[in-house]
Amino acid sequence: MNDVSHPQPHDSKDRQWVVFGPDWGRHPCSTHHLFSELLAADPVLWVETVGLRPPRWNLRDLWRCWQKIMDYCSGRRRRVASVQSRLTVVCPLTLPFTQYHWARRFNFWQIHRCVTRACRRLGFKDFALVVTVPSQCDVVGRLGERLSVYYCCDNYALWPGMNARHVQCMEQELTERVDAIAVVSEPLSGRFKSCGKPVLVLTQGVDAAHFTPSLRLEKNSRFEIVYFGMIDERLDVELLIEISQRLPEAWIRLIGPVVIDPGRLRELPNVKLEPQVPFADLPTALTDADLFILPFQLNELSMSCSPLKLKEYLACGRPVVATAVPEALRLAPLVHVAKDRAAFCDAVATAMAGRLPFDSAAVKSMIAQEGWNAKAQEFTRFVESLQPRD
Repeated sequence: MNDVSHPQPHDSKDRQWVVFGPDWGRHPCSTHHLFSELLAADPVLWVETVGLRPPRWNLRDLWRCWQKIMDYCSGRRRRVASVQSRLTVVCPLTLPFTQYHWARRFNFWQIHRCVTRACRRLGFKDFALVVTVPSQCDVVGRLGERLSVYYCCDNYALWPGMNARHVQCMEQELTERVDAIAVVSEPLSGRFKSCGKPVLVLTQGVDAAHFTPSLRLEKNSRFEIVYFGMIDERLDVELLIEISQRLPEAWIRLIGPVVIDPGRLRELPNVKLEPQVPFADLPTALTDADLFILPFQLNELSMSCSPLKLKEYLACGRPVVATAVPEALRLAPLVHVAKDRAAFCDAVATAMAGRLPFDSAAVKSMIAQEGWNAKAQEFTRFVESLQPRD
């Protein structure tokens, strides 16, 4: 077992959390933000496991597999994960082949051994279990938890490269085992209406202080349009090409890991593909942004997601133009929603001319109410209202 600290047992009156999630401190996601807030009062045992999607024979996936193996063997996670007094991170050795029963049995054996040992050392006897992806279905009800919650941030069966049927089967098994479900959007909640379990719609929060607008000492001569996040199948590449060609004097920055073939985007002189920026450095990288965009295609994949970045865009104090995904519609009129490509390009051109409305006072009011601290309190109240497992 690799852990990032050697904490003393916690007082039994504390709320205790065992959370299954991605690597702590590597690339912050909703679960990271939520439990970072809860750490102020509650001890958290964070269990790092492999991702949901099976690896493919490409450089990116092979590198990630090698990274995970080295993390486990060398104890590197003890050195790179954030260390906080109430946080313990463990990373049991698990395999990304959940389509095979032998791999799932091996994973559970490793996880049970690792988590049980950590809970014993920490004095966790009355903890709530939070799982975040369907492949964690095997641990629910088998770790001695008081109760369990599925914190669902996406429709994982729609992710590219997934075996949709296999993911749906695991999620069905998980839904039957947990005591309650929390989702980040109304569209996601609809998938669980018939499960008979309590469902909380906990919309995405935002770290407002982190994204506080910074003053620009000198204005860039070119109008800067920014997107940050995964460069993946959700992006409407043709829309980006259209914006580039219609507004050649604008500068379009796409910041994040590229997991698709960007095609003609690489050839456009006013489009720049930039590598992912560490979360801590992201506000500095966005200082010169004039406009943020969410150029998603309107397909089943994008319509099922709730982009965390929309509220982060708004917290930067700049106008935002988005396609009509549900979260953008929910945040309208703070976010300018375009009904089609032509309307999107028109909105970008209007912003470039300085005429796109942006109600900074309304944005600040909304952001003040949507912080992760408020989300953590809402999540805690929901969990405390649940009946413990018999």
